[in-house]
Amino acid sequence: MKQKSQNYGSCFKELRQLAAFKYKDLEAIMSKTGIVKFENGTSNISFEKLAELLKFMGYTLSDFMYLSGESRVDEVYGEKFHIIRYQQGYRDDFFIPVGVNPVRLKLFESGKILLPYDLIDAMLGLMHIPEQDFSYIINGSKDDYFVHYINWLDRIQLREEFAEAEMIQNEAHKYANNQEIKVKILEENFETLNYNNEWLELHSQERLTRQYTDYRVLELTAKACHQILNDEEVTEIGDFLFGIELWLEYSLGILALNAWQLPYSLVYTIISDRKLQVQVSQPSSSHMNSYS
Repeated sequence: MKQKSQNYGSCFKELRQLAAFKYKDLEAIMSKTGIVKFENGTSNISFEKLAELLKFMGYTLSDFMYLSGESRVDEVYGEKFHIIRYQQGYRDDFFIPVGVNPVRLKLFESGKILLPYDLIDAMLGLMHIPEQDFSYIINGSKDDYFVHYINWLDRIQLREEFAEAEMIQNEAHKYANNQEIKVKILEENFETLNYNNEWLELHSQERLTRQYTDYRVLELTAKACHQILNDEEVTEIGDFLFGIELWLEYSLGILALNAWQLPYSLVYTIISDRKLQVQVSQPSSSHMNSYS
């Protein structure tokens, strides 16, 4: 029991010092002597008093339990969030309006605490990052298919195996058409589907249209490995790259494989505007070589 008290006390001291609170700042809640004894592990305090002190310093009891090891932290959430925030160029005080001060943010991003999901969702909303994109990064579900083909095209381009590139192009074209057909069917049969406008907007305009765009860009990237793209196709690739809010390995690969066909000014602008020096997923070494 004494060991746990010492652990609680040391965690509280760490949080107090991180937030730059002195003993005198907390005197209205608890005396300096009481806090010193708690931090040294020689006495305990009630959870109600602890929660009051933590709230005053800008923390929650959950933060404390994570830091003390009583609750398990999955570090990947904070790690990936940090990369997204840095890539998008947001300061550490940007999330104060939703209740996350720079100290809590640092603890979260360093994997010491885990913020509630609704709070993470609010922070993503402030950055205009769809929750689906964050889930893709955490779970790796979205990228598997596309990254596989981008890496394959990377090898194809190096080896000049153009027949395989054409095969991928045709397959991606087929899937793109399928997604486009699904969108049209949903829109044409809207009255009989018994779904509300919100459902149709979510599934036809976001999920299906987004998948169509991904397959269409994959199709054009495969084509670029063995043919010169026409002006309309170059514009289509450029629009896709400019529309990316969050750079994943798939989108980095698209840029790398198409860069030689895109105007230099366009590539330079994309890299400058989107801060591509920070990557959410590490591309393959050959992709990195393509940038140099």
